[in-house]
Amino acid sequence: MEELFKERLDTVFTRRGITTHRRIRRLLQKHNVSINGNRILESGFRINLESDKIFIDGKQKILAPDIFLMMNKCRGTICSTKDSGLYRTVYSLIPESYFEYARKNSLQKIHTVGRLDTDTEGLLIFTTNGDFSHSLAAPNFHVKKTYFVQLEIPETKERQQEFIKNFSAGILVPPEKNEKEFFSKPSVIKWNSPDSCFLTITEGKFHQIKRMFAAMGNKVAFLKRTAIGELQLDKTLLPGQLREISQNELPLLFKSEGTTPKKNSELQFPGE
Repeated sequence: MEELFKERLDTVFTRRGITTHRRIRRLLQKHNVSINGNRILESGFRINLESDKIFIDGKQKILAPDIFLMMNKCRGTICSTKDSGLYRTVYSLIPESYFEYARKNSLQKIHTVGRLDTDTEGLLIFTTNGDFSHSLAAPNFHVKKTYFVQLEIPETKERQQEFIKNFSAGILVPPEKNEKEFFSKPSVIKWNSPDSCFLTITEGKFHQIKRMFAAMGNKVAFLKRTAIGELQLDKTLLPGQLREISQNELPLLFKSEGTTPKKNSELQFPGE
């Protein structure tokens, strides 16, 4: 069974407005802060808001767990909080009860972890935990994102090998609109058929996958994100549907198949 997702005590206290990072040590020294009956003096002690009981000077501090959702984003929706008039926002697909819960418990606003283009489908993560979403998008974590790609032009076996070689080494991606050209980081492509494949990248630049295939002389006809880390999109979710992510599933977002993943207890949020 996966280890439950835990966060540092100082990060939780800072995010919920109990204290600041600068004053956390003083709080722990001057006040009796206990977790499940054990006094805590280390600011980096890791807790799980789903199961741990927190007391300050004998009084229980009720801190409602953050919201973590996965959605199967449908085409024709945007990741903006405002309706564009042409496309429906993904936030309109979230039941109002989640927004109510966030307001009632003074959580941060529900927001997406990264974005997907209007015509891209698949796994989209929502949370109220800003530190979590920042960490998931942080370049130093090299979180892998896997996409199913349907191409307009079928590729021969020889060309497929050329894609594998070039993508694994990284390729020069031409500029698009206001975005400059860049050299892509190594990525992994696995061919499913002459005109479809799965591509795993660790970046998330503007229209990156479309631009990578365009640089190789092909065009993306359909794009769907199927996984982040080792967390797979729930196949039972229809386009536009969502469900909560369990505490056991959260660590999977930071893991990658074929690598030695960090233990959940080793995950650090920026600023810690």
